[in-house]
Amino acid sequence: MSEDISTTLQVAILAVQIAVILFAARLAGNAAKKLHLPAVLGELLAGVLIGPYVLGQIGIPLHGFDNGLFPLPSSGGLPVSQSLYSISTIGSIILLFMSGLETDLRQFFRYSVAGTAIGIGGVIFSFAFGVGLGMVMLDANVMDPRCLFLGILSTATSVGITARILSERKSIDSPEGTTILAAAVIDDVLGIICLAIVMGIVSAASRGGSVAWGAIGLIAVKSFGIWLGVTAIGLILAHKIAGFLKLFGSSKVFSVLAFGLSLLLAGLFEQAGLAMIVGAYVMGLSLSKTDIAFSIQRNLEGIYSFFVPVFFVVMGMMVNVRVFGNMSVVKFGLIYAALAIIAKIIGCALPAYFMNFNFLGSMRIGMGMIPRGEVALIIAGIGSTLMMTVDGVKVPVINSELFGVCIIMTLLTTVAAPPLLSAVLGIKKKGVRKEVLSSDSVHTVYQLSSETIRDFVIRIMQENFRRDGFRHSNMVSDGGIVSFRRGSVVFSLMVENNTLNFESDANEAILIKTIMYETFIEIHQTMEELRNLARPENFETIVSAENNAENIENKNVIKLDRIIPSTAVITDLEATDFDSALREIIGKLSESHLLKDAKLCEEDVFKRESIFSTCLPGGIALPHARSLGVSRLISAVAVSKNGVDANDGSGKINIFVLTLSPIKADQPYLLYISQIGRLLSQDKNISKILAAENPVKLRNIFINGF
Repeated sequence: MSEDISTTLQVAILAVQIAVILFAARLAGNAAKKLHLPAVLGELLAGVLIGPYVLGQIGIPLHGFDNGLFPLPSSGGLPVSQSLYSISTIGSIILLFMSGLETDLRQFFRYSVAGTAIGIGGVIFSFAFGVGLGMVMLDANVMDPRCLFLGILSTATSVGITARILSERKSIDSPEGTTILAAAVIDDVLGIICLAIVMGIVSAASRGGSVAWGAIGLIAVKSFGIWLGVTAIGLILAHKIAGFLKLFGSSKVFSVLAFGLSLLLAGLFEQAGLAMIVGAYVMGLSLSKTDIAFSIQRNLEGIYSFFVPVFFVVMGMMVNVRVFGNMSVVKFGLIYAALAIIAKIIGCALPAYFMNFNFLGSMRIGMGMIPRGEVALIIAGIGSTLMMTVDGVKVPVINSELFGVCIIMTLLTTVAAPPLLSAVLGIKKKGVRKEVLSSDSVHTVYQLSSETIRDFVIRIMQENFRRDGFRHSNMVSDGGIVSFRRGSVVFSLMVENNTLNFESDANEAILIKTIMYETFIEIHQTMEELRNLARPENFETIVSAENNAENIENKNVIKLDRIIPSTAVITDLEATDFDSALREIIGKLSESHLLKDAKLCEEDVFKRESIFSTCLPGGIALPHARSLGVSRLISAVAVSKNGVDANDGSGKINIFVLTLSPIKADQPYLLYISQIGRLLSQDKNISKILAAENPVKLRNIFINGF
């Protein structure tokens, strides 16, 4: 019985720990983003703060937490509990599985020659610099597992950080941007292969002492053979695997089962002496060429958002901050970070310089390959669990001091990359000696007139592609690349401002034009139906129905005192025609400094009126528009004693309520207009408005109710 209670208590403690980790990760990640830093840095620092070396050991008055929320285990070894570390390991598996899914094989093969040379150069220089530094600082030989791990750690490139910078600079499809992305794939693959080889060396050494070069060769052949063989089989059978998963019906179900396959392959790779993340990456890479890859990515976002932050926070918990008080550790980390930066710049820029890139382009590529991130942390975590024999004693390959060194390198390379890359991208010069024109791809470009139309077109287009059997990556509406896939047909869409730019083969361009033509036809038909529904006579029927209702409540659903400023009320309009009345009201708002751009607001209001008049029966007009010329929801009330002619010829207008709302801000725009429309649908309310003696009383009628 006591055993059951103990198990239950352990689970309860784990539940509380995970809850704290999730909140800490989110808060720290958001804070890092506000400082224009990757969220992973915030999550790492959150782990350091709440971990067992800082706040985690402080006891709290709660059953099971007398020694702190994250106490150091009494058994030694890992600084976190085995159960918590196991959950974080699942996070590393899904992270690499999703990384494999996001790999663009088509782009990789297209830029494979330059990418391969640059990726290999980066790996060789980074590995050599890391191993060499380990030999000097640790006074160890070249085959020391610690040196080998320092070499592997410095090879991994966190291309996600670079991709974001390239996207913000609109350079992701440039020769440098595309080459960086292709080289990063090679980089990660070679790094994972090296990790598998080193793990085999460490495993062999732990069983039989020193490792012979012949054994190393066998380990390398075995690791490369397993990785290459399983990857080849996965790519060949990818569509059959996807077809099998589709048998389970719902995309949510087959997405979870796909993750199950990544867990299965991860476990089998671990049993074969390779790292679990290698198996996870291979499964993701295999499925990346199938049309279900996008569905899997979308459906696993929730699992990803749960496990991956836990992984990074737990990695932060493993950092013993006390080692940073050791100047030798700090010195080691700073030198390691500096060499890691130099190694990537030299190792990647040098091959690029001999492959049609000029000095500027080569430096862009070298600096784009600088940041290390999640993969380096995963490798460091693996190293902290592997044991090696030193003077007859089993110790971790990556101990607390070396883990601190790895964290310093990861942080500094990640922080240094954005400003360095942004600086060289900001130089308005070409990075290639000679323009390379792609003979097998064409661009189909559509320039749209506004963001509203762009977003509408994207939604209808997305549905039309889906009906035709295409699946796509996460849809974006402003700045980004979307990939479409159906079987072997693959093409991409770049959304930049109001431009839709499709890149595809010539044959696929015909398909794209056909679907886009049908999209525009469908939008045209929809707009015609909407125009009919929006005719004034339909509104007249609604207002008439409301007038006949006896139980309409005159309470305000939303507070109007901030929406209708005291300086935005006119009791006697001077204008004698409808258009002049609108200009006078907008002018009143402008005089009160309530608008960012009065001219733009005026244009948007008149554009809305040109579609259909906002004049309603009873002498009421509710002109309104969304506009970039206003920063918040604002409204003006005006009364014309003599009335002005309606712009639709329906009679005189005595009451104007003009409303302006920002285009993108979340504001109760339509709710406000409907509330005003409901209040003005009753004759007794209109009489009160027309009888108001001054602006204060007129405003109070709206603010305090009728």
